Amino acid sequence: MKKDPNQPDGTVELRHRAEERLKTRTPETKDENSPLQTLRVLHELQVHQIELEMQNEELRESRTQIEAALERATELYDFAPVGYFTFSSDGIIQKVNLPGARLLGQERSRLVGRHFATYVSKDTGSIFHSWLKEVFTTNAKQTSEIVLFRESQPPLAIEIEATPSPDGREARAVAIDITSRKALEEQLRQAQKMEVIGQLAGGVAHDFNNILAAVILNLDMLRIQLELPPEAQLPLQNIEGLTKRATSLTRQLLLFSRQQALHLEHLEINATLANLFKMLERLLGENITCLLPASSQELWVDVDASMLDQTVMNICINARDAMPNGGTIVLESSLMEFSGGRSSANPEARDGKFACLRISDTGCGMDAEVLKHAFEPFFTTKDIGKGTGLGLASAYGVMHQHKGWVRVESVVGQGTSFYLYFPLAEKAGIAHAMIPQRNLAKGRNETILVVEDEAALLLVSTRALAMLGYQVLSATNGPEALMVWAEHRDRIDLVITDMRMPRELTGLELAQELWKSKPSLKIIIMSGYSIEMTQNSTSGEQHYTFLAKPFDVKILSETVKKCLA
Repeated sequence: MKKDPNQPDGTVELRHRAEERLKTRTPETKDENSPLQTLRVLHELQVHQIELEMQNEELRESRTQIEAALERATELYDFAPVGYFTFSSDGIIQKVNLPGARLLGQERSRLVGRHFATYVSKDTGSIFHSWLKEVFTTNAKQTSEIVLFRESQPPLAIEIEATPSPDGREARAVAIDITSRKALEEQLRQAQKMEVIGQLAGGVAHDFNNILAAVILNLDMLRIQLELPPEAQLPLQNIEGLTKRATSLTRQLLLFSRQQALHLEHLEINATLANLFKMLERLLGENITCLLPASSQELWVDVDASMLDQTVMNICINARDAMPNGGTIVLESSLMEFSGGRSSANPEARDGKFACLRISDTGCGMDAEVLKHAFEPFFTTKDIGKGTGLGLASAYGVMHQHKGWVRVESVVGQGTSFYLYFPLAEKAGIAHAMIPQRNLAKGRNETILVVEDEAALLLVSTRALAMLGYQVLSATNGPEALMVWAEHRDRIDLVITDMRMPRELTGLELAQELWKSKPSLKIIIMSGYSIEMTQNSTSGEQHYTFLAKPFDVKILSETVKKCLA
C-alpha cells in the first residue's frame, strides 16, 4: 500500500490493519448487518480510537519536548555571554541575539536588514571588509579584531569569528568584547617600553654622573689650589651653576629609572603634606587656589621625604601650567585596601593596604593620546624652553622605587587627577640615615686605593685625595685592583671603588674578595645608582660606606674621614 504523505504514520498503519481484517473475514462474519459483525466493528473502532489517542499523546509529548528544547536554545542564543550574528555575503545583518545588539548599542529590531559595517569605526572599516571577503571566498573560519563605533557610547574593541554556511549564502559569526583585554595589553606594552627607557636613562645617568663628578672635583681643585683673579670668579660660578642644573637633571633621570639612592624616613603623610602646603601656595601663585582637606586618619609610610616633596611639586606645577587663567588644586589622602588583584581601572594594584595621595586640578585635561605618553621622559606638551619633560617621568620612577605606583585620570576640559599609592606602614619608627654624618678634616698620610674605570674621574679624585693628605694608589678595574692589593696589601687602609666596572668584578664583588684577606678593611663604594644595588652583600658582618655620585671635594673628604675614624 502506498503511504499517504498527508497522514501520520500511525494512521496509515491502522488503515492497513483494518483492510487486512476485512480481507480475512470468515463466511460467518461476511454478513455486514449481523449483530455479531456490528459488535466486532465497534470493538475494532474502539481499539483504533484508543491507539489514536495514545499516538496523539505521544505527539503532544514530543511537541512539548521540542518546544522546551526550542525555548532553551532561544535562551542560550539570547542570553549568551557573546554576540551572535548571521550575515549575508554582502554584510547585511539577518539575525542577531540580544548580547550582539548590546555590543552595537542598538535595539535588535533596528539591526536586522542593516549593514554591519555601519557600526565599524573608520580606522578598522577596511579590516572588516577584508575579513568578510575572506569568510565567503575561503569557505573557512576566519577571525579578526575590529573596533565598533556606537552612538553616545565609548568605542568597543571586539574579536569576531565567522564560519560560512554549507551553501555559502550566509555566515554565522561570534563577537566577543575584548576592550578590557586590549587595554591591559596596551598597559603591558607601555610598562615594558617604560622599563626599557628606564634602563637606557639609568645607563645615560651613570655615565653622565661620572663626567659631572670629574667636572665638580676639578672646579673645587681650581678654587682650592689657585688664587684666581676676580674676573675668573664669575665664569666659575656660572659653570658651578650649570653643573648643579645638570646634577638635578641626572637625579630626575635616576628617579625615573628607579635607581636613585633612597633616604627613607618613617613619616605621617598628612603632616608631611601640611608642611609642604605653605611652600606650594607661594610656588603656585595667587590665581591658583590650593586646598588641603583635613584628614582625621593617620597614614604612616616609609618614604624619602625629599623625593615625596619633589614629586608633589612636579605634579602641582604641571597642574598650574594647565590652568593659565587660574583654577583649583586639591590634595587629599585616604586609606585604600585592595584585594583580588589587578583590574583594568587600576592595573598595577596589588593586595594590601596603601596610603593614597590624590592630586586633582580643574585644568584643561589630557586626551587619550597625551595620556599614553604622560610618564615618558622628555615628553611634554609645553613650549620649547618651558619644561624638561622629566617631572611626571620622575614621579613614575619615585613611586615604583617606593614599591608603590601612580595612576592618572583625565578628561579634556574637566581636569586631571593623579593618584599616588604608597605601601602603608603600621606604626611610627625611627628614620634611618643612609649617609654618615660629615666631619670635615684632612688625612694623616693613610693609604687609599681608588678603583674607577672613568679615566677623568680617577685622575681628579686621586689628585684631590693627595691634596687632602693621603697616599693614593689607583686601578681602572677589578682584576687590576687585585694586583695592586697583592703588592701593597699591608699598607692599604681604605679602598674606594666604583660599583659598576668592566672586566668581570663589580665593586661589591671586589670588596668581598678583599674582605676575605683583610676583614677589618674599610671600603667606600661609589655609584650614581641606587644604594639598593649595593645591598646584596652575603658577608653578613662586612660593612661599607656608600658615596653617591656626583660629589664635590668637601663630601669626598668628609666621607673618607668618617670611614677611617
